[in-house]
Amino acid sequence: MVRSLLYSSTYWSIGRPKFPLTEGHFVLRLNDPIIAFGPKSAAGLLGCYGALRQALSALRGAQGACSYLALNWQPVGDAVGEPLAETSTPTVHVFFHWPDSAKASSVLCVPAYERKAVTQTSDLDSALRLHFAASAAVPPASDASPLAQADEATSAPAMSAGAAFCLTPASSSRDSLPGQWTATPVVPTPYLDALEPTAILDLAHSIEALGAHSLAPVRGSAGTAITIWVVDSWADTEQNSPVFNIFTRLHSDPHQHVAHFVSGGGLDLPQ
Repeated sequence: MVRSLLYSSTYWSIGRPKFPLTEGHFVLRLNDPIIAFGPKSAAGLLGCYGALRQALSALRGAQGACSYLALNWQPVGDAVGEPLAETSTPTVHVFFHWPDSAKASSVLCVPAYERKAVTQTSDLDSALRLHFAASAAVPPASDASPLAQADEATSAPAMSAGAAFCLTPASSSRDSLPGQWTATPVVPTPYLDALEPTAILDLAHSIEALGAHSLAPVRGSAGTAITIWVVDSWADTEQNSPVFNIFTRLHSDPHQHVAHFVSGGGLDLPQ
């Protein structure tokens, strides 16, 4: 299947993956793989996510999303719990959920070789293109969401970068395994794109350091092998904050952290 481009900013693009697993399955892809992940590209990533979140909230009543990012990691075999890689370019898979839509966990618990692509996405994709085209123009120097100004009246203040995240091992939970961490904003924030880019950068630096403290030898020549699942629910913005679930990876690891996490309900959004 061919990727479908829906919107492009200076640094990131919104599109469909080659193999969409649900109607709410999209990818955010870095336009140029040599671009370093700095303040501007982080702002662009949050802006694209926010544009898509706001559009799908308006068009489908979306109430939450699960975002997947793999660093120095390629799923192999049945790849339970994660989408297959489509390119070496940095890519975030995002599974949006709205009433009566398919859940990410329902398709990702199926082995990769048994999954079937969703084909009926053209109506929604056309509506999204019209939605983005009708939104306020974004100045060239900014990579903010094209809907940011329209949403300003109802958006909560962005979280301060100084507050950062609380990063803790998840192994204290009976449903988690060594090599798994969770990160949540110290200051509650209603949705992922309300975070400051510098807060995301601080978290990225903390995640890079996890490999050195992992029990498994997860650091290779390309760097630490990491998988991240972010669960973001905005159905009740006073109660929910995005949760980053972070896993160090090793193909020979018998624990299968991510498969265990997803099949155990880790991607279930709050009701």
